[in-house]
Amino acid sequence: MKFEILVSEAGEAVNSSAEAIHLAGAKLLEKDYIQPQYIQACLDREVNFPTGLKMANGEGIVIPHADYQLVKTNSISVLRFAQPVSFGQMEDADLTVDCGILFNLAFATSDQHLAVLRRLFTLFQDSAFVTDCRTLPLSEIPDYINAQLSAESA
Repeated sequence: MKFEILVSEAGEAVNSSAEAIHLAGAKLLEKDYIQPQYIQACLDREVNFPTGLKMANGEGIVIPHADYQLVKTNSISVLRFAQPVSFGQMEDADLTVDCGILFNLAFATSDQHLAVLRRLFTLFQDSAFVTDCRTLPLSEIPDYINAQLSAESA
């Protein structure tokens, strides 16, 4: 499965989960990978179905996504935070988790979305994968993630 991966740093500019989702979505929108409504759909979905994950090592990862019908090009916008950003936990919407990295998934079919999500969940269990995504130079991360996803599906 072919898809684009965009990676960016949030810097100190992100102070809320909504700002983080806007920033990650804006990267997809700049490339015309999504329809403009996709960002708001991610924000709306996050209210009732939060996507923050607290990993076994205590690190937080968030995976916002929305309706595949608003996606033009299969893609992931990865956003690294200088300081953790609080998101609702997937397991319990009443709890929050401080996240250091965001993977905004945008796939044109639900089957593609679920296939990548399953592979990412496996990779997220590997603390080295998460550390590499947070520390590798931005330019290396797309190829790294693609290679890891391909290795997972092999």
